[in-house]
Amino acid sequence: MRFDDVWVTGTGGVLGELLPVRQAVADGRYAAADAAEAGMTSVSVSAVSPPEMAVRAGRLALGTATPGLHLHGAAGFQGIDLWSASCWIAHQLLHGPLPGLSMQVNALCNSGLAALEVAATVLTARQDLHEALVTVADWFPESAVDRWNLDSGVLLGDGGAAAVLGRGGGALKLLSCVSWADPSLEGLQRGEEPFHAASPAALKPLVLRRSAREFYAVSGRSPASVVAAHVTGVRTVVAQALAEADTTIAEARWAVPPFVGRTSFRFGYADPLGLDPACTLLDLGLSTGHMGGADHLYALDHLRRADLLAPGDKVVLIGVGGGFTFSCAVLQAT
Repeated sequence: MRFDDVWVTGTGGVLGELLPVRQAVADGRYAAADAAEAGMTSVSVSAVSPPEMAVRAGRLALGTATPGLHLHGAAGFQGIDLWSASCWIAHQLLHGPLPGLSMQVNALCNSGLAALEVAATVLTARQDLHEALVTVADWFPESAVDRWNLDSGVLLGDGGAAAVLGRGGGALKLLSCVSWADPSLEGLQRGEEPFHAASPAALKPLVLRRSAREFYAVSGRSPASVVAAHVTGVRTVVAQALAEADTTIAEARWAVPPFVGRTSFRFGYADPLGLDPACTLLDLGLSTGHMGGADHLYALDHLRRADLLAPGDKVVLIGVGGGFTFSCAVLQAT
């Protein structure tokens, strides 16, 4: 969808402590061969919960804004069962009833861009809403998730981010946002796991590599076919979003895919799209780890905070979440 009057007016991002990867290798928690393949140097490890990180990021983003809509993106557990993390975050940040929703969006690692697209679409449709707040935060405590071995080619980091959307001008103009889904790939995270009455993560840390092996065994799909489907999804959303923004990938100052390891970055994004690693924040992601749904809004805040955007610069954010869903947003700095 092309947007004519939706702007990012504020951003925020927070990390935990950066834990060196070499320490996990020395401790035997992470295989040296896997570390060499991923090429990550450290991961962000937070001592506070995702909702608390979201509040911290939201305070950085809000300024004087008074959003009437709040969407909170998350891939993982937010600290309490059967509870509205989004409403707690909104209560901490917005101090009063809202004329729109406060709700959680879960598109796994695509949650940040999914929430951004939904918020921009609602703002476009509802002229009585003038501003929207998007927060996103994820953490991967080792009691529940084996961040070192959950999936191949990537390490998981903890982090939170936020963005305020409005009309009439701002730091960046949202030119377009496009999403696409291939639900046939949902089994990569499920394998042959039965449905449970309660989450088993409290008893045994999650490891998705096992689920992927089970998926390949029972589905008849090959790893090569899954990579091809991933590339198709990425190319589809990027091509359409760029076309709707009337631009090209070569004209983008920054093109930011998820914060994955070097091998996954190359085969999943750089080679299929012709990306220059120097324009992708690859090194930033190798230092933070893949922060679930928070990568893209954190990247946007980093670009602003580090003064890496000049007027007219275009930013292409590329998101992928298990299931699978694919999103691409194109923005332009003012």
